[in-house]
Amino acid sequence: MLRRLLFCFILILSSLQMDLIAQGGLWAHMHGSIGSGAMGQYGTLGVANPNNTPSGRYQGAFWTDKQGNFWMFGGFGPWGYYNDLWKLDPITVQWTWMKGPQTIADQNGEFGVKGVSSPLNYPSARTFGPNCWTDNNGDLWMYGGHGFDVNGTQGGLQDLWRYNIATNEWTWMGGSNQANIAPVHGTIGVASPTNNPGAREECKSAWVDDNNNLWMFGGQDGATANVSSNVRNDMWKYNISTAEWTWMKGASTMNSNGSYGTKGIEAPTNNPPARFTYTRWKGKDKNFYVFAGGNSATSRNDVWRYNINTNNWTWISGASQQNNAGNYTAQCQPEELHYPSARMENQTVATSTCTEIFWSFGGFKTVGNPLSYNDLWLYNLTTNKWTWVSGSQATNINPNPGPIGVAQPGRYIGSKGGVAIWTDAQNNLWIFGGLAHDSTLPPPVGQTLALGFKNDLWRFQPDSSCFDASFFSTLALELPGDSTFCPGDTTSIPVPVNTAITIDPNTDWQYNTDSSRIIFSPTTTTTYTVYGAESGLCVGRDTISFTIVVEPFPIAEFTAAPLVSLKTEPLITLTNTSQFAASYEWYYNNLVFATSTDATYNGTDSGEYCFTLIAYNNFGCSDTAIHCVNKLEPDNIFVPSVFSPNDDTKNDVFRIVGSNITLKTFVIYDRWGEEVFSTKDLKEGWDGTFRGEKAEIGTYFYYIEYDSFKGKKTLKGDINLVR
Repeated sequence: MLRRLLFCFILILSSLQMDLIAQGGLWAHMHGSIGSGAMGQYGTLGVANPNNTPSGRYQGAFWTDKQGNFWMFGGFGPWGYYNDLWKLDPITVQWTWMKGPQTIADQNGEFGVKGVSSPLNYPSARTFGPNCWTDNNGDLWMYGGHGFDVNGTQGGLQDLWRYNIATNEWTWMGGSNQANIAPVHGTIGVASPTNNPGAREECKSAWVDDNNNLWMFGGQDGATANVSSNVRNDMWKYNISTAEWTWMKGASTMNSNGSYGTKGIEAPTNNPPARFTYTRWKGKDKNFYVFAGGNSATSRNDVWRYNINTNNWTWISGASQQNNAGNYTAQCQPEELHYPSARMENQTVATSTCTEIFWSFGGFKTVGNPLSYNDLWLYNLTTNKWTWVSGSQATNINPNPGPIGVAQPGRYIGSKGGVAIWTDAQNNLWIFGGLAHDSTLPPPVGQTLALGFKNDLWRFQPDSSCFDASFFSTLALELPGDSTFCPGDTTSIPVPVNTAITIDPNTDWQYNTDSSRIIFSPTTTTTYTVYGAESGLCVGRDTISFTIVVEPFPIAEFTAAPLVSLKTEPLITLTNTSQFAASYEWYYNNLVFATSTDATYNGTDSGEYCFTLIAYNNFGCSDTAIHCVNKLEPDNIFVPSVFSPNDDTKNDVFRIVGSNITLKTFVIYDRWGEEVFSTKDLKEGWDGTFRGEKAEIGTYFYYIEYDSFKGKKTLKGDINLVR
């Protein structure tokens, strides 16, 4: 194991440079030092700060909580084993020191009383693959690793811990507080309070099923003297409710060769060979997956699936041979025969996408040959294909960080193993720390390279340039329900969640208040092309084109005659002069009285009659016109209040209309009192001129004298001249 030989390797730096091949995303150095052995900065306990950062380390425990925060405990650094607890907010990129000693190594912790939480409790310092789970309630769990027991004795650990995020308290839940405890397998498939996996190192399995049981596979036997040579392939389940372990599968003995069976075929006799420093994930299918790992002298690149329902294993990818070189034939080319080289102390993490997608980063070749990688691979379980996404097939690549927080082409993370790894809600990949060669450090006496502990934090933002099409989701944009309408009307399409929209032409459309729909409101007939692309890693694309036909409004118009008449002459004639119309509705007093092109109406009462015409075209577009006429009593006189002498043959002359009257005087004055028109003839009216010129627009005053059957009468008032 690496810790047995640390600082004792003679490494020859390869002249191979970083493969200059386009990668499926961008790296950014987000925090921490690129150098080795950083002390870190703890700040104030429980308080986030942009300057806070853990010290350099590798092989700690790490989790993601239900709120999307990243957590990390312990690990191995320049000063020994740690037992500090940290939280990272991926949105603010700020660390918070949450628990445990500050930069004090090799502590034996505070166990307290088993099953009883306390603010004083915390686990002992440890490293080398402690198992870590986030249960279905959001609590963080940890088991084993290599470190210090309650008495300060160094060895393999068997203690089980739970951390409650809400209370910031650790609880020692089970197992012994002594080091180097041997396993008790009991009867396979039978739970018992006496069963236990024993001291376990380099395990890192940490699956949680739907019933909130914790699962663990293989790893190093931590109870024997030569732990690096003694590895296991047993599968265990822990029931939180009963506090009981069950040995579920695999051998109770060490160093089992397992049985591959036939690739892709599940069978009860299949078992992965015993291994440590592997990596794992849980799929959407509820199955458990194992990749890579090995023993003290060999490493693997096989992928296994464990079916929780059948208790059977399936070898699904990679080679059955040890120390396999993998296949790097082409970057960004998904292929069933492409897969990473054999390795250990790499890390793998699942990402929340439309399919079963898992990342694997870095690692070491073997314990005895600790050349490290910086290659990033993506495994698509749906297609059973690996994709080499980023990094080099060469080893010991130095990082190229660039400015802090800036994602740029040509930037990349360095080679390392034993990192902490997470994914965020946007499907970005985050990597912290690890152990790597460092050409800036002086090598130990007689050696060519030194190894350094890192505390650099990196983010990889994936794009879709590197992934096979079967990985993409099936994004389907919807056509608008209504593609023909009148000016002023609208139509819309829904916007799928997490989808970016581009529209050509970029006119006459807008999002609704919650951006869930796009509202189109063109004023003329327009053809739109809508491009949709999902954000994040699972990128679905779709394009739709459609034409919105905007039909012009009809023009409603009619004449009503006579404009003024006696009620003894009841017939009113309505003549339709509308354009671009196909049907009509005639209204009086808000009631339809005719649907013909033209109409008539009998007005037998005196007063004003106002008619409305609504004209429709064949697409339902409409326009409205309104005109009024007056019916007079026989002995009445009607004087308009306005007239418009603009030669349109409508209301061009200001006349008096009366019944059974004799006009004596009809005079019109301007606002200065000058007479502009006079007559005694009821049939004559003012045409809006004065001295041969058009009179000014404005208000004029009239004086009228007339005789009726009711006697002599006078009228005074004003009239508005408009054009």
